[in-house]
Amino acid sequence: MDLKVAENVNASSTLHPRLYTDPAVYAVERERIFRRQWIAVARSEWLAAPRSYLACEVAGDPVVLTRDERGELHALANVCLHRACPIASGRGAANRDALTCPYHHWTYGLDGRLKNAPLMDQAEGFDKAMLRLPAMRVEEWLGWVFINEDLAAAPLAPQLTALHELMAPLRIDEMTIYKTLTFDSRWNWKIMVENFMESYHHIGAHVGTLNVTHPGAGTYWVDLPGAFSLLENPAKDASANMPFWVTCLFPNTLFALSRGDASVGFWYQMDLHGHDHFTLDIHLMALEPFANDPAFVAETTALTTAIHLEDIPMCEGVWKGVNSRYAQVGRLSHLEAPNWKFHQYLRDQLADRSL
Repeated sequence: MDLKVAENVNASSTLHPRLYTDPAVYAVERERIFRRQWIAVARSEWLAAPRSYLACEVAGDPVVLTRDERGELHALANVCLHRACPIASGRGAANRDALTCPYHHWTYGLDGRLKNAPLMDQAEGFDKAMLRLPAMRVEEWLGWVFINEDLAAAPLAPQLTALHELMAPLRIDEMTIYKTLTFDSRWNWKIMVENFMESYHHIGAHVGTLNVTHPGAGTYWVDLPGAFSLLENPAKDASANMPFWVTCLFPNTLFALSRGDASVGFWYQMDLHGHDHFTLDIHLMALEPFANDPAFVAETTALTTAIHLEDIPMCEGVWKGVNSRYAQVGRLSHLEAPNWKFHQYLRDQLADRSL
């Protein structure tokens, strides 16, 4: 099956249902996308201090981020070189500039070098100085930490130049996370991206909420070059509500930003477990003093929760539909242009594979 995408949104169609439902497609995406592209795994504030670490996963691969005593950031395979046990869990401060595997106490420097391997003195040809954890590419951008398992990958920042120029003045890198909402999500990751990146559905899912303040019919795609898609959501009444952007940094870094005196950032972080399951963490971010204002925190948390609770049955409904024998390719609205660009990205990444 070829992944075909029309040359303009008004001639374009939705993705074939099998691209969501087939585990074999997800297996290809793991190899061609999630192990070769830039994935946001943390905020810099989580690793602000020297000698700190954070364990995470990218499409099933255990990863540990470290910031060494010089402040340099590393992304390493979180798999012990002895018996493959994960070395670190959670996040915190490293012990004596090192991470120690809990199984047999092999110890690694924060740059991945093996520093100690107890009781290995009788192992023939064993030289701990020759061993180190596999490293990955790592970059910080506007307060996010991105990793890429492909050591030959092009740098991230040049791919986001136009977006950086637009967003950097809003001090996103200085925002702090003040609340995280977690949802177990039983549908394909691309359904989440597509729902997030179009506001056409305001007229249905959010008819009494977002469509009142930010009518879907007034939203539009911002056509900028780079590995991302951006949608503008103007406020119906600019004196009462702030406009907001929604952005996908391909493949699946989802971020929304309301713009005004009390700007709020919303990072939708997906931890993928398979073709039909992911954990979604919605991180709410703001500058001081708003991030520590109880009334502000309560109001924005309640609104964010309400909006996502309206989105959940829509995403679950799409998942049920694409798994039906009656599912077929549909047509895109001009209001879904960000998804058309997302489909172009998928085509480019998967073009030489038979799906």
